[in-house]
Amino acid sequence: MGDFFERHKMDLVVVLSGAILLGSGISLGVGLAQLGDVSPDFQARGFTPSGSEESGPIEELSGFPININTATVIQLEELTGIGPSKAQAIVEYREQHGPFHAITEIQNVSGIGPKTYERIKDQITIE
Repeated sequence: MGDFFERHKMDLVVVLSGAILLGSGISLGVGLAQLGDVSPDFQARGFTPSGSEESGPIEELSGFPININTATVIQLEELTGIGPSKAQAIVEYREQHGPFHAITEIQNVSGIGPKTYERIKDQITIE
């Protein structure tokens, strides 16, 4: 019997490897099938499963417009040209001066001038 295994060792390795891969593929297929089930919360932010017939501008996919009176630093970083330090500056300005009354007021934040404002004005709101 040991002689049989010795002669067919490579065949057994191939067959067992194939069985393992096949089993993994079946498990992966089940996991991938469940990816189509996207929670309503996730869809509410503008995300839809791939292959969906609905499509919209990138602003919808990224959760724009962002309310600059309530947004977190992480949310503000989604704005074009706004990195961690500018996002933090927006939050600190809001904490020191109260809520923004118009989106143009964001230009009062250090580091946000007319050029940055032009890039983000369609991505922000105060409502």
